[in-house]
Amino acid sequence: MPIFTVNTTYPENDEPLKTRITALFLENYYEVGRGQWLVVFDGTAQELYRKLFPEPQFPLPRKGVAMFGISGYYGNASLDMWDWIANKLGSKVAK
Repeated sequence: MPIFTVNTTYPENDEPLKTRITALFLENYYEVGRGQWLVVFDGTAQELYRKLFPEPQFPLPRKGVAMFGISGYYGNASLDMWDWIANKLGSKVAK
């Protein structure tokens, strides 16, 4: 199952994104830091964006929100995050 990063550069987008991500993805998200989440989603980045912000009930943010698919990972971060990624890449999760 693919993992995407969901990122925002504007703090005013943080709460709406967090609310939607936690409601829609339950155990299939990981909050990396301010304005950054990892989300397990079986679709494209555009489909994920539309799922988070279906119009008209949740209008799309005009700027400052981006989704990126992860094809590999490496770095110096918390072991908890690496464990979460490894677990999700090996598990089956419903869309």
